[in-house]
Amino acid sequence: MNSVRFALCTLAFAATAATRIQAQEGASATSRVMTALPSLAAEGRVLPTPMDFAVVPVPRAPAPALSSIRVYAVGSTACGWEYTNGNSSTTCNHAGGELRVAIIEIGYGANPIASMNGGQLPRSARYASTGICITGTQYTWPCTPGQTVVGWLDEYNVDGHESGYFQYQNTSTNAPYNTLYTQINIL
Repeated sequence: MNSVRFALCTLAFAATAATRIQAQEGASATSRVMTALPSLAAEGRVLPTPMDFAVVPVPRAPAPALSSIRVYAVGSTACGWEYTNGNSSTTCNHAGGELRVAIIEIGYGANPIASMNGGQLPRSARYASTGICITGTQYTWPCTPGQTVVGWLDEYNVDGHESGYFQYQNTSTNAPYNTLYTQINIL
């Protein structure tokens, strides 16, 4: 009798979980249709890790401290996605109805603050966040099941601006509790 109850409970749990996953997938599909610019998360990009970065898996280790923040790309209706390659300014004259900025953050931060032309953006301006993992000696996204997330690709909506300074900062969730900054001049 107990085994029959266990089997029924297991089936009920599986059905409930499947319904929740379908509802979440439907909600996330709706939330992803916020822009005509394709999300960078879907690209499956690869970045080399720094040479001094030792990839040593540690089970049940604390989240990695924030170690790097940079503007990865700027996207607009006029230019599409422009990859910044660490430059302090874009080269394309971004214009049009949409303006997006993608940030790569290695480590875990707890207090992200984004601003455009000195005005702080609401948290809702971040419209996409994708985990970054390490595959071999490279940062990759999206992560595959079983990989450990070591950072984030965050995409910000800054519609209504055609040019100016985008600034971003975040503070590490754990020691050394450092705050890192980045900015870019969008032409």
